[in-house]
Amino acid sequence: MIVCYELSGWDNNSHMTGSCEELFPELIDIPKCEVCGYRTDYRYHNPNFKLRKKAYDYSSTYDNVTIVSDAFKKFCEENQYDNLEFIPLVKAPGFFQFYIKGNIIEYTAHREENLCPTCGLYESVIGPGIDLEKISEPLKDGFYQSDLWFASGNEKSPVEIIAPETFMKLKEKKFKGTGGARSIEK
Repeated sequence: MIVCYELSGWDNNSHMTGSCEELFPELIDIPKCEVCGYRTDYRYHNPNFKLRKKAYDYSSTYDNVTIVSDAFKKFCEENQYDNLEFIPLVKAPGFFQFYIKGNIIEYTAHREENLCPTCGLYESVIGPGIDLEKISEPLKDGFYQSDLWFASGNEKSPVEIIAPETFMKLKEKKFKGTGGARSIEK
């Protein structure tokens, strides 16, 4: 039985805040730890962000920020997925920075490395795995996210998860960039 899908966006050849190791120097207001130097707000919005590849309805920056098209946003509104946030991209009209609010699914990490004693975040969180013990049936139509944020340095983000019904709706719409969904079975 498929309980959900993990959704990942195709690469849009862009950075929201910088690289894994270094933030853009002009982002003086980005929350970051004074000891490890990594950002502490992984949902930070860069008002000067430039989307380099605009061919996809659902895509990801190199630093793991999801970007969606106006068509994808309208689809979510029509389906009344009310736990989503869409931040308009000033320099890319018709595109939005996308976040899921709430709908948390427990995940485990294969490995966590280099805990910072100041901010309490790990430099790297590796090997996301869904805790299937806590899921007894397919998720209900909608968007979900992992409780842990995975990747390294400034590139951490939650795993974005959709219900099987949501996956079918997205597939029917043929949105560009959503083809990377991976089914999770129990």
